[in-house]
Amino acid sequence: MKNNNVQHRIFVFLERLWLSSAILSVCCMAYFLITKDNDSAVFFFGFFILSSLLYLMRKRQRARFEAQLKKKEEAEHKSNIQNN
Repeated sequence: MKNNNVQHRIFVFLERLWLSSAILSVCCMAYFLITKDNDSAVFFFGFFILSSLLYLMRKRQRARFEAQLKKKEEAEHKSNIQNN
């Protein structure tokens, strides 16, 4: 159970990391568009796309992991009831 808790915390951390990277890249992109540096803005737009995709992937991975844990706990609960 302890290993699952650590793994869940890592999934949440990585998910938040990619979300904050996406937000930061949007801010940088807006700044560079305002200062008329389009090349840098395009770079941060690409980084925004990449970090957004990785955020969505991590979010989906965390949701699957939580569903797997829930199924495992339900199976253990049923086996405990049958054994008693």
